[in-house]
Amino acid sequence: MTDIRMSDDVRAVLGTDGVAKAGAVTLHHAICVSCEGKVHPNEPVNVVVRLGSRVAHVRYAHARCHPSAVLDIPAPRAPESPAETPDAGMTMEMTAATVEHGQAVLPTLIAELAAPVYLVTGTGDGSELQDALASRVLQRGFSLVGRMRHAPAHAEGWKATYTTPDADGVAELAVTEPDGTLFYSGTIIPPAPWITGVEQYGWSVLYVGKIGLAGLPTADQKARTRLLRDAAAAAGQFVGGRVTVHHADRAGRARPTHVRGTEG
Repeated sequence: MTDIRMSDDVRAVLGTDGVAKAGAVTLHHAICVSCEGKVHPNEPVNVVVRLGSRVAHVRYAHARCHPSAVLDIPAPRAPESPAETPDAGMTMEMTAATVEHGQAVLPTLIAELAAPVYLVTGTGDGSELQDALASRVLQRGFSLVGRMRHAPAHAEGWKATYTTPDADGVAELAVTEPDGTLFYSGTIIPPAPWITGVEQYGWSVLYVGKIGLAGLPTADQKARTRLLRDAAAAAGQFVGGRVTVHHADRAGRARPTHVRGTEG
């Protein structure tokens, strides 16, 4: 577990629930809010909360770079939904895997933030933090996940496009929301069964939440499944949906895949 330090004013803003959540992380790919260098799991870090309206951006900084503190975010000129303002400094990690859902092994994408962004409800000890990314996708067709016996329902309008993996097994992936907003653009290392499953079904399960896959060896499928099931059991912190997936050729044109309407 990372040595995470918080000042009294940070603790007052986050409340008991927030302090527990902000402190119960192991940082693998978080970026220092001050120097923008990588925060390593084995070094002490300070919690820096950027607070604006109901949105608390919980960030982390090297102990040498920035004290633990609460910083105000200037009010935007135009009203915005709290769930629509994720911190630009956050890094999203996307993992491609095949995951057991009951009797079916399904292609699955897992989206995680390297460091959390929360929505704050209440004040002081009565406050509670809600995952901002999970809240965002819940508003756009995803649903809460409590068990993994079946694939979650189809998230209408969500689309993903991936390219053929290169010699190192790396593929480009873009995921868009129903209104065309780019949810994710980056790379994945899809195992061959994931590609086979996507070509067969025409979709992938997409889970969003705090899972902790970044610190696991890629080949440790049992540990991945265990973490996913643990996350599913944590009510309100794990959401999912099925998203349509296309394979793009080198020119970036999407090629349709065979669609099989199964729930797994």
